[in-house]
Amino acid sequence: MLQLTWSWQPALYLFLGGMGAGAFVMAAVLFLIDRTRHRLIVCVSMWAALASLAVGLLLLLSELITPARGLLMWQSFGHFTSWMTYGAWGAFAAMAVFAVSALLATRPVGVWLATKWKWFEKHGVALRRVLAVVGIVLGAFVAVYTGMLLMSAGGVPLWNTPLLPALFTVSAFDTGVALVEIVAVLLSKKDALAPKARVIMERAVVVLVLVECVVMAAFLASMLGADDQTAMGATAASSAALLVSGGLAACFWGMVVACGLVLPLVMAAAGLVLHRRGGKKPCSKRLQGALMAIGAAGALIGGCELRFLILAAGIHADVVAETVRSLIG
Repeated sequence: MLQLTWSWQPALYLFLGGMGAGAFVMAAVLFLIDRTRHRLIVCVSMWAALASLAVGLLLLLSELITPARGLLMWQSFGHFTSWMTYGAWGAFAAMAVFAVSALLATRPVGVWLATKWKWFEKHGVALRRVLAVVGIVLGAFVAVYTGMLLMSAGGVPLWNTPLLPALFTVSAFDTGVALVEIVAVLLSKKDALAPKARVIMERAVVVLVLVECVVMAAFLASMLGADDQTAMGATAASSAALLVSGGLAACFWGMVVACGLVLPLVMAAAGLVLHRRGGKKPCSKRLQGALMAIGAAGALIGGCELRFLILAAGIHADVVAETVRSLIG
């Protein structure tokens, strides 16, 4: 029996929030590496990161509480002993930093500030660097929180493991890189990726996919190997079985593993091989762009489907019934 308590809004938030956080981290890294190049890619990626996080957070608020009341965050999230509160404030702080960074990355805004404000003319670049570093920290926090939100939900063994935040964090960075890659491909005629930046992103994809595979394997193995003599262990094994060999297996192996992991890994590896063989020719650059776009699209599809499947497979354990049986026995 699938989990039916949480609907599609939280699943989409887990995807959009994590992807937005990861996209800002990748855009900030590109800016810190070389602030004179990829201005348009960095700018659009930061705006995309902000939009993703904002839409995701609104979806989460609409599911958890009354949407209008959710906008009064200081009243809705004042209980500073829960991950919900930490995550909400952290997400809003990230949105503020993302928004300021995106504004300053927008060329007309930067030029206007430099002409009107002498301090910004001298220290504007330093300010953007500080915001980039702060944004990376907040983005990492938001990525972790997308997993902690589910982990803190009681009675669902599939979610009650530190491996889930680890899995969602790696996936957030992976889908974030994919979003920046899509932006780079779409803007390739106006702001082409430098070979160094392209290699960095493709290597990041390879590393992140491999790490995600390891974390996912550990996550599923721990669930399948749980003690089936207890309600929590039996439910954990049943949830994992749904993903691996049950009713959700086709989507899991096809969309998450094949499309979301194998395809991006193969495309990134092929891009690195082309670069080593001399990817400066126009035809080679077009092929590299196509490979990057295909891999990024696969990563986004797989990353989104992963959240929906993990949420759907989160069966609640009947701990009360087990306790009653143990008392009667």
